[in-house]
Amino acid sequence: MKKLSLVILLCFGIQLISAQNFRKPYREAKRALNKKDYVTATLKSIESLKAKKNFKKSNDIFEKALSQINTWAASYIKELEANAIPYKDYQSVASMKEIFITYANLDNVQKKLLEVSNSLSSKQQKFILLHTVDYEKNRNEAENLLNAYNNNAADEFYTEGIKVFNNAKNKYEYRVAYKIFKNSKNYVEEYKDINAYLDKSLNLSILNIGYFPVRNLSNNRSNKKAMEDLVSNTTGFFNNYTFANYSEISNKIQLRNLGMLNDKGKAQLKNIDELVKFKFSRYYAGPTVIKSKEFYSNTKEKKKKDGTVKKWYCEGYKYELTASGYVELIVEIIDNNGDILDTKKINISKEHNDSFFLATKDSDRRAYPLLKKYRTSMPQEFNMPNALRNIFNSYMSDVFKRYK
Repeated sequence: MKKLSLVILLCFGIQLISAQNFRKPYREAKRALNKKDYVTATLKSIESLKAKKNFKKSNDIFEKALSQINTWAASYIKELEANAIPYKDYQSVASMKEIFITYANLDNVQKKLLEVSNSLSSKQQKFILLHTVDYEKNRNEAENLLNAYNNNAADEFYTEGIKVFNNAKNKYEYRVAYKIFKNSKNYVEEYKDINAYLDKSLNLSILNIGYFPVRNLSNNRSNKKAMEDLVSNTTGFFNNYTFANYSEISNKIQLRNLGMLNDKGKAQLKNIDELVKFKFSRYYAGPTVIKSKEFYSNTKEKKKKDGTVKKWYCEGYKYELTASGYVELIVEIIDNNGDILDTKKINISKEHNDSFFLATKDSDRRAYPLLKKYRTSMPQEFNMPNALRNIFNSYMSDVFKRYK
C-alpha cells in the first residue's frame, strides 16, 4: 500500500511538472503577443507546443505570431535602415546594431521552426512552410555592416582624440582626450594604438589635489579635532578616482599664512593642481540622552483547557532616548592660480530616536506586547560622530565627482 501511494505521488508530480512545462511558456507567449513582441511570442509558443503539441491556446498564439512576424520585421528593418544607411557618424551604429539583432532573432526563429516541425501535426507543418523565410544571408550581411560601422565609429573618435591630444595644453584638456579615446574603445577594443594613447592621456590628466588646513569659524574651538577627523576621512576617496590623486601638503602652518595664493604660495605648491578649502561654521555631535522614563508593569493570564490559569509578569521602565547632531560648512575648490573652480554649501542635520521597554531580570517576555521593543539591558550610546561622518562622506562624494 505504501509503495502504491509513492507511485501515485510520483505520477502526480510528473504530471504537475509536465503541466508547468507547457503552461509557463504559454503565459510568456501570451504576454509577448499582447506587447507585439512577435519574436518572443513565436519562440515561447514553440516551447509550449514542444511540451504539448495539441495545446490549442499555444497553437493559436503560435499562428498569430508567426503570421505577423515577417511583415513586422520587414517594416521595422526598413525604418531602421532609413537611419542607418548610409553611415553618417557614430550614431548610425545603434540602428545598424538593432538591424543585426533583429535579423539574428529572425534567423533563430527559423531554426527553432525546423527543430520543432517534425513533431507537429501536418497542418502545423504546412503553416510553418507558408511562413518560412531564410534570414541567414541577411543576418551575415548585417553583421558585416555592423563590424564596418564599429570600425568607422572607432576611427571617428580616434581621429578626434588624436587632434585634442596633440593640442592639449593642460591636464583638463588631456582628460577630454582620454574620454574621447575611451569612446573609440567602446566600438573596437583594440583599434590601432588606442591603448597607448589611453595610457598617455590618462597619465597626463591626473590632478594632484591638496587640502588647506581646516578653518573653524564656529564659536566652539574644541570642535576643531572633530572637524579635522571628518576631513581626513575623505582622503581615501582618491584611491577610487580616475583623474585625481591626494597629495599631502607638508608645511601646513606656512600654508595657513598664505591666504589666497600669491607668487610665493604658487612656487611652494607648484605640484598641486587644485586645493580644497573646508570652512566650518557649526559642528555638534550630541550625546544620547533620556527623553522620558516611565515605570510599567503588566500581568498576562491564559486559561488552560483543564481550567487552570497560567500567569506571566513583567515590570521595568519605558524609555525614550534621543540624540542630535549637525554640521555646516562651505567647501571651495581652487586652482593653483587662486581661481575658484567650485563651491558647495553643506548643511547636515541628524536626529536619532529610540524607544523600548527595559525589563527587570525576573520579568517574562510573554507578559509584554509582542511587537513592542523589549530589552533586558541598556543599548550602547548612539554613535553620532560616525553618523555625521557617513552623511558628510556622501556629500563629499558628490563634490568630488569631478575627479571620477
